[in-house]
Amino acid sequence: MGRSSSVKMEWGPAVCMVLIELFTTGQMLMTKVVVDAGLFVFALLTYRFLIGCLLVLPLAIILERGKLKELKLKAFIWIFTSALVGFTVPGLYYIGLGDTSPGYAINFYNIIPVATFILAVLFRKEPLNMRSLVGIIKVVGTLVCVGGTLVISLYKGKVLHLWPTNIIGYHPNKAGTAFGHHHIRGTILLVISCLSLAVWYTVQAQMLKVFPYKYWSTVAICFVGCIQMAIVGVAMNREKATWQLKWNMSLLTIVYSAILNTAAKFVMISWVVTQRGPTYPSMFCAVSVLFTTILDSLLLGHDLSVGRYEFHSCKPFFFSF
Repeated sequence: MGRSSSVKMEWGPAVCMVLIELFTTGQMLMTKVVVDAGLFVFALLTYRFLIGCLLVLPLAIILERGKLKELKLKAFIWIFTSALVGFTVPGLYYIGLGDTSPGYAINFYNIIPVATFILAVLFRKEPLNMRSLVGIIKVVGTLVCVGGTLVISLYKGKVLHLWPTNIIGYHPNKAGTAFGHHHIRGTILLVISCLSLAVWYTVQAQMLKVFPYKYWSTVAICFVGCIQMAIVGVAMNREKATWQLKWNMSLLTIVYSAILNTAAKFVMISWVVTQRGPTYPSMFCAVSVLFTTILDSLLLGHDLSVGRYEFHSCKPFFFSF
């Protein structure tokens, strides 16, 4: 019994993170489709966080009964900060996704482990001994990630025909895209959002020390994130039609994102952070990079190249292995 429990604790965080990255892949592809069809990004995120809050609330009430009263001002400040850097600012990622492509956007996740590692070292959450092999490997890995991200944006290469592309016949309606396609703006927003997510892992670790209840903390963060996102969204677009939900792909994307990429994801990450620390989750970003790159090419038809993505409209975008 003790051994099976030990194995579960050993492999549990890794299994959780692989599942989370698979959830991210699905969300990335679905969001790209609905954003190109004209869905308002902030409406999608507001409803996503609201539904995620409602989904986790029963678990918090049942499994962490009476713990909400321990939510003091200090804990609320951490929760507000966590929602800001983990939900609201990373919402810019989906505007960047609309400006570019899933395969291009997902590669900026390489920034997250780099920035998370640097923050962890600065705040002494992660040891770094340059005289040891482990320390040298950590630094080399960081430099490789930075180099790969630079190649994504700067290097152009030949198209690789590794498999048939666009096997489902996807053709985006570019006229309906909510923000239009702006490669430079999209790249900047992708960088900002990924840096914010890197900060979020450290903030989440600190928040869980002050308020160590993964269900109530997820409910609180989702609720605060929903309010923050709604305020920003209404400030940008007050048209009722923009916020109306219909039985279509947009609603499916919102529900999928709420269940798997909000409720399940943040509960699982909270647990993983308590088990392995803030640096561990960011180490799995490459999993979603791999799956999104392959499925983006297969399903949405973005050509894979050595250093570059090209839309069928011949507008250049870059990609790096």
